[in-house]
Amino acid sequence: MMKLIANLVTKKSRFVVAAFILITAFLAMGLPKLEMDPTMNAFIPDDSPIAEISAEVEELFGLDTVTIAILEGDIYTKESLNAIKQITKDLKKVEGINNITGLADAKRMEDDDGFLIVEDLIPKRLNDEKIAAIKNYLNTAYIYKDGLLVSKDGRKATLIIETDAVDVDSLAVVTAVREKLDSDWNGKYWLAGSNLITAEMRQTMQSDLIYLNLFAAFMILIALFFNFRTLRGMVLPLLTVVTGIIWTMGTMGWFDIMITSMSVIGIVAILAVGSSFALHILGRYYHEIAIGKTNREAVYNTMQETGLGVLISGVAISVAMTTFFLSSMPAVRLLGLITALGVFGALMGSVLLVPSILSLSPQPKHYPKLASDGPILRFLKKLAYWDAKNKKAILIVSAVLAVISIFGIVKIIPDSALINYFKEGSVIRTGFNVVEDQFGGSSQFTVLVEGDLNDPELLKSMLELGERSKEIDGIGSSLSIANVVRNLHEVLTGEENLPDSREAVAQELLIYQMSGDVSDITKFMTLDATKGKMSVGMKSVSTQRIEEILDTYENLADEIIGDKAKLQYTGYSLEQLAIQDAIFHDFKTSLTLAILLVIIIDSFVRSYKAALVTIIALLLTIALQYGFLGFLNIRLDLSTMLMGALAIGVGDYAIHLTVRYMEDRRNGLEPEAAMTSAILTSGRSIFFTALTLGAGFSALMFSDFVPIQTLGKLMSFTVITVGITSLTLLPAAVLVFLRNPQGKAKEALNV
Repeated sequence: MMKLIANLVTKKSRFVVAAFILITAFLAMGLPKLEMDPTMNAFIPDDSPIAEISAEVEELFGLDTVTIAILEGDIYTKESLNAIKQITKDLKKVEGINNITGLADAKRMEDDDGFLIVEDLIPKRLNDEKIAAIKNYLNTAYIYKDGLLVSKDGRKATLIIETDAVDVDSLAVVTAVREKLDSDWNGKYWLAGSNLITAEMRQTMQSDLIYLNLFAAFMILIALFFNFRTLRGMVLPLLTVVTGIIWTMGTMGWFDIMITSMSVIGIVAILAVGSSFALHILGRYYHEIAIGKTNREAVYNTMQETGLGVLISGVAISVAMTTFFLSSMPAVRLLGLITALGVFGALMGSVLLVPSILSLSPQPKHYPKLASDGPILRFLKKLAYWDAKNKKAILIVSAVLAVISIFGIVKIIPDSALINYFKEGSVIRTGFNVVEDQFGGSSQFTVLVEGDLNDPELLKSMLELGERSKEIDGIGSSLSIANVVRNLHEVLTGEENLPDSREAVAQELLIYQMSGDVSDITKFMTLDATKGKMSVGMKSVSTQRIEEILDTYENLADEIIGDKAKLQYTGYSLEQLAIQDAIFHDFKTSLTLAILLVIIIDSFVRSYKAALVTIIALLLTIALQYGFLGFLNIRLDLSTMLMGALAIGVGDYAIHLTVRYMEDRRNGLEPEAAMTSAILTSGRSIFFTALTLGAGFSALMFSDFVPIQTLGKLMSFTVITVGITSLTLLPAAVLVFLRNPQGKAKEALNV
């Protein structure tokens, strides 16, 4: 195969370049068609156990997500109350907003000689007397007296803005809310809720998509300059990754595949990993030029010898990325698609486009003398000697490090709580804290209640559950049809209790429907009184804590409600648990399968024994990665879950060292001499590959998004670790277990 590729890029180089230009130009026309998915749909697992319950709740009551706004100021003034009315009126016109619960929509209920009067809490014309009446009603009415709409000190008002749970542009909604509050509210305000998280994630990722990738490209260029110090050495590797990105994004545009907020990880991975392929090609090319070969001879020999390692390494990395296709989360599958296609495109550019351009270029007059004496070469010589002398000690120390890492791995705690994706002290975290102090929770879950909702005993149990659940740290206020009936009964009878019979419950609800808005009932209960929902506020905490809270709540619900009704749970908080379960499953599946695939594919050019020896360095790196994660108490989330598979992507360049070692062994060198030769040639490329990859991934550290920032730090650590293990552990393992390799490399090279 490599002989065929070598002939193609040296004899048909103009055809190859023209073909790349045409393919890239065609796919580039798909870029304007590319769109971003603004919703959280891509993060919800396909097989989520709560999907069926969510669908039922949506069909019966509508399944909305909320943005909670807390407005600070002197609420009980004419100016503030009128401002809240106008803000509510204008926000209801915003596309995607279904309903707003707040002072402007609140109803006052009064009994007038047996007739129920339902009217707006805030009248059209306000004066001091009417404002005092509003304050008194909010402080005494059962449904409002806990500060649901206005805090007891009268300094904060709440707006609960409901939007579609599925098809809504959260960024557009949140932007509209902010613009309206900025223009019409004189005091401070804070926002919280799932819509805000989604909007902030999208806005941050859109910014990161541009600036982080530009910064990554800049850092990679600097690393390439220090390696080659030539224009070709800088431009050609970057050309391959740009080609890979255009091919990937253009293909997605043509097929109407929308990118998500996590796509920035894939693009930076393409930039970092993809540039390493051309780096190895150019490293061997300049080596051939330095020993006196003509331009085309240098290209031909490069593809014959080094091209095979690059090709197999690139295919292994691309295939490893496809393991993400097994994920139940669309966003993770998409990330796998982006990374796999992009890396493959960069690989094709490296093994076809770059050598073709080199073939068409004039013989370089100035080139880096990679084999000449210098500080790097002197260091590598000492390292090769040290590896050979201490090979058994290196293996023992590596085994000890692996065992220690296991203790760190078992300490890893999964956590997919999206609020933790933002920095402490950030505007969004501050807003969530304020909302939780006022409202009791910035997140929520829904309890679907199936039973006889005209039964006073069931309603009483629902009220008791709502009150006693507040004792659970993390649970806020609850709202259900029981609260509505309790408030209605007090207005009609003056009794601070519930009706004492099914007939009385049904009659009072009928009275309300005749006097008020029936939707005030149907948003909590079906008209046949067989199914209802409880909305329960919850603080935004870690998924581990969410699980503990929900377990406690469910046990309490079983104790209080028992067999009076069937309870099922859904909502945003449970979705985060479903995401966490999917993350943990994907982590184990993709990492295990990726390692197996790399071993199998690497074995195509060597024996299985050689492939297993080569992957030792990678396995130690992955163990150190996750051991580091556990010891530092860094949670396993959507980004750190990807770290192991990405480590395979950056780590498989160890193949180049064993390929070169096997080449020198075939040429008659003894094992120690062959390894020294491999370290002095391929080892130098590994050193600069680690530098280039580290430079690329370091861009992620400047993200405002905590998971991306963490991934950048950990991947920089990973790249350094892979470089060290590839130049220490791998040579030691080869010299102990692979002294006489009998692989398929020679036959493959001659195909």
